[in-house]
Amino acid sequence: MAEPSKKMKKMLRQHAGRAWEAETSAAARALSLKFDEWKNGRLSSSDLHDATHQYHDGVGREIWKRFATNKAELPLAHAVVEGFITRESLPPEVLEHIGPLLEFLQSQKQDQ
Repeated sequence: MAEPSKKMKKMLRQHAGRAWEAETSAAARALSLKFDEWKNGRLSSSDLHDATHQYHDGVGREIWKRFATNKAELPLAHAVVEGFITRESLPPEVLEHIGPLLEFLQSQKQDQ
């Protein structure tokens, strides 16, 4: 993949930021349900503690590792393939730039 222009890098960072927000929001909503269960007495404090620990060491860490990069293409493509953001919400030039990654990740997902 060719080195993107400054304009493309800026667009990639902007949309990767949206992708990060979408992924972390989805994960936080799932954790929030555990807090609701705890508030309603359906989950013990120790189970809530375990859930927050699992979030931190599990999905939270995976999201952080995916986005802790100076290259926004891969996490952005991942977010599209996993449905956190839509292809339609991306500018055509960004879609073209990450197109090969989208195809690769989609084929990997289908093989699973």
